[in-house]
Amino acid sequence: MTNQEMRQIRDRYNVSLFKINYKSGVHYGVIEDFFNGKTDELSDKDREGIVKVLEGEVKRKK
Repeated sequence: MTNQEMRQIRDRYNVSLFKINYKSGVHYGVIEDFFNGKTDELSDKDREGIVKVLEGEVKRKK
């Protein structure tokens, strides 16, 4: 999943940063910087956790 796709899913399904933080275990500051466009870099572990949460949201909303 690309950075743009991740941001679009978050916006489309109105997933809160706190929810992503809580479910993925990724530090809130990292999530905040990524989704606010301050950085495009995520560690593989962080990316994996965030993608898993976002995929779960997509499945849940269908």
